[in-house]
Amino acid sequence: CPAVDDTSVRLAVENCTQLQYLFLRRCSNISDMSLKYISSYCLLLKEVSTSDCKQISDTGLSYLAKLGPGLRYLSVAKCHLLTDSGVKLLVKHCYKLRYLNLRGCEAVSDLAIEALANSCTRMRSLDIGKCDVTDLGLRDLSRHCPNLRKLSVRGCELITDQGLCSVAYYCRCLQHLNIQDVSGVTVEGYRSIKKYSRKCIIEHTNPAFAL
Repeated sequence: CPAVDDTSVRLAVENCTQLQYLFLRRCSNISDMSLKYISSYCLLLKEVSTSDCKQISDTGLSYLAKLGPGLRYLSVAKCHLLTDSGVKLLVKHCYKLRYLNLRGCEAVSDLAIEALANSCTRMRSLDIGKCDVTDLGLRDLSRHCPNLRKLSVRGCELITDQGLCSVAYYCRCLQHLNIQDVSGVTVEGYRSIKKYSRKCIIEHTNPAFAL
């Protein structure tokens, strides 16, 4: 929707103050100003998506943080300007988040995941594919968010069996795991998940796991 810009968003939200769901994926011409308008007029928002909106930065997340604990779902996948600072501020205020998609936010690291784990203990679904996350981040996440149902670490080059073993031990309700393109995970890590979460669907790219 390239025709949608900040002015369009402002005109829309000024007259839709009862909005609870707003999806702006691939609206490439919106910026942080749109999120400022949204958080000012739509205080009842529960779900927001600005995935693939390249101009969204930490400033935009600071505006969304004003929605507080009412925000339960947020997708900011491929918003490459986002960093640990923005995520840390967001999760401090939006501590009842159940779903968060940070896929492709390569500047997001263990620091953000630690803050998320400590604040958003109700987290059910998390996508941190291609983020700069290590086994330490997974350890913090799994210890504080044991009720995770869905997790994606696709393309996380620093993840190994150690991180997956933490997830396996603490997140025993896991239903879906994506470890595609994670070369540090071996059969050992795969089997640890299956040991504690037998029904977990695991997406992978390693032929050895099917043996």
